[in-house]
Amino acid sequence: MENLNRFVEGFKGIFSLKKTKVTIYIVAVLWLSVITQVIMNRVFFSDFQIAEAFVMTNTEEMECDLEVIAEYNNDFLSETDKNNILHHVAKAIGLNMDKDITISKEDGLTEYSYYKKAKLAETSIKVVSVEQEVDSVITMKHYLVVRLNIKESIKAIEKYRKLIKEALNELDIKQKQVTVQYEGSVAGEMSVKDKEEMAQLLVKELQGQVVFNHQQGQSYTVYAYTGLIDEYIESVGCKINIQIALTYDEDSDRTKLYLASPIINQSW
Repeated sequence: MENLNRFVEGFKGIFSLKKTKVTIYIVAVLWLSVITQVIMNRVFFSDFQIAEAFVMTNTEEMECDLEVIAEYNNDFLSETDKNNILHHVAKAIGLNMDKDITISKEDGLTEYSYYKKAKLAETSIKVVSVEQEVDSVITMKHYLVVRLNIKESIKAIEKYRKLIKEALNELDIKQKQVTVQYEGSVAGEMSVKDKEEMAQLLVKELQGQVVFNHQQGQSYTVYAYTGLIDEYIESVGCKINIQIALTYDEDSDRTKLYLASPIINQSW
């Protein structure tokens, strides 16, 4: 997984446009399954709620991220098509689009996006179009990226996952990747032993098995597999669909806990 992380960081460095930094990163994660020969079982999570396990940790400042990255089937999407896709997904999750869609273009990349922030939630919906040259022929790849961040009411994420799944089915989008990530924190710096026990608690609650773990500096990471979650990646012959990370933040004097499935796909 260290090689995967280095690859993603390198991929991010290719693009400098601030408006598209996060989007390009997510697209890179989607294609890790192709570029690094990682096998992805593209089946959505079962109804089992990973939130239940995370709540058992009794951490504070809980929040949850849901990211869905999907490749759109058509080579050509008009401006109207892209706007319709954004409105379709927004309507599916009950998001009122009360301002204009933002359009940005640079270096063969076009992004149609809508962002909305509320007191306890943030929502971003994007259609990203990327030029690709194959045998001297320019083609377009289109991606739909949906990201939700929910604070406090983290168990609600399952409802939105199902709504997005239905919206993608209606758009006849087959190829997709889903990542769910939970974050919390505790005061002070946890010892290595406490970090290990916290990770073991989560793996046990998810009825999983540890594939491997890693301690580096103030960070402790565990990769595991559970049959309770349908989606997984396979690397070096091992199935992985849980990543747990605990790291100490000196600025806030808090130890942060991350639980993601299948893996964490943002910096921590």
